[in-house]
Amino acid sequence: MPRIQFTTPAGASGTLELDAERMTFGRADDNQLILSDDSVSSHHGEVAYDGNSWTLTDLGSTNGTKVGGNRVESLALDHGTAFQLGNVDCVFVGDGEEAAYAAPTITVSTPSSGYGSHAYNGKLRQGFGPKVKEKNPGGGLLTLLGIVALAACGAAVYFATQMGAS
Repeated sequence: MPRIQFTTPAGASGTLELDAERMTFGRADDNQLILSDDSVSSHHGEVAYDGNSWTLTDLGSTNGTKVGGNRVESLALDHGTAFQLGNVDCVFVGDGEEAAYAAPTITVSTPSSGYGSHAYNGKLRQGFGPKVKEKNPGGGLLTLLGIVALAACGAAVYFATQMGAS
């Protein structure tokens, strides 16, 4: 049975069995194929079988369906086709293929010259000197004003009780 094997950015993996000629997929529970990852839209897309081949169609999802980093609206699925649904890596395994297909490895190359071509050396940092926490000049004055106000309230309560007692 044809299927889509997937791996989420968190490392969870699974298989979506394609057991009908037309199936919707996404994060919502009303899809036939459910991918519970935040980068997958609620109703992300649809897979369909026309009798000869499988086709995946993106239904206007937010994070898109990508092949090689480029967004696509529709994709013909052959055994081993790798694609992304949002940030979820997927591989289509065709009918009759028994061995699990390993997801392709992504190689990142570093530029040989220009910005980002050298590792960052923090010892070469130049700036405006050490960061110094600014002192708040009004903080002491406000504290003193609060103490004087509390003393005034206390004195007022004391004198009011003395006047009422006499």
